[in-house]
Amino acid sequence: MGAVVGWLRSGSAVRVIQFLLLVNALPAFVVLMAVPGHTSRYFVWTVRPAANARVLGVMYGNAFLLAAAGWREREWPSVRVTLAVVAPFAVAATIVTFVTLDPFLAHPHVELAYWILMYSVLFVLAPAVLVANELFSGGRLPVDIPLSTVGRAIFAAAGCLLAAGGVGLLFRLHPVTTLWPFALTPLVARILGVWLASLGLAHLWAALDGDRPRARPLLLASPLTGILLALVPLLNHGDVRDGAGGALAAYLVLAGTLVAVGLARSSRAPTWSSSGGRRSLRAPLP
Repeated sequence: MGAVVGWLRSGSAVRVIQFLLLVNALPAFVVLMAVPGHTSRYFVWTVRPAANARVLGVMYGNAFLLAAAGWREREWPSVRVTLAVVAPFAVAATIVTFVTLDPFLAHPHVELAYWILMYSVLFVLAPAVLVANELFSGGRLPVDIPLSTVGRAIFAAAGCLLAAGGVGLLFRLHPVTTLWPFALTPLVARILGVWLASLGLAHLWAALDGDRPRARPLLLASPLTGILLALVPLLNHGDVRDGAGGALAAYLVLAGTLVAVGLARSSRAPTWSSSGGRRSLRAPLP
């Protein structure tokens, strides 16, 4: 048991998760963005309309960016915000898969088997790595370079908006689903809901933590994610529902909030630890 916990706390376990994200997210991003109208042939389930396929492509692009942003990091505090997205997403998306199997069963079962295998690995591994490392070198850490008050407010606002939208889509709450500009199927709504809610939790985590370097993966990934989301209705304007002007505006506000995350700045003065007056070092991965 000790050896297992030791491995979970090692950089190797984090690398496995990052590797799985990179090798799965990049092909999915390319397919869903390049041929969104052909998911019946090139994806694990048929996504309609094409605009939703591209939004799912943005989701995979976000996963790739988060993993790539932390690939060279050797300290747990610098990568934990990525796991704060991946761990809840992996758990909830796996559950959603078994609750909404029909769209998968319409495709070759080998595709479903691959999907379940990958998410089952992350279902177990991502939460285990997050918990093991947080218990060892996480929790409330001293702040090295603090986010400004405005920066923390931007993260908090983005987190609340993403979480509220995600929960609404996940449970298909009418006030939220009517604010989605494209027609929704149950599986698309649930998967996008899980993603937005998980991303929202990570932004709230970063706002509470208050350290700008530890929020770096989100600072890099969120603005690009917001830009890509904003491009979807431009590229697939024919998929916008009739009379959905208000929904489109709400969607663009969500995208704009993610772009605004990149504007979060640090405050001028560093925060010093209370012990000895020295700036605290971040705990390394063993």
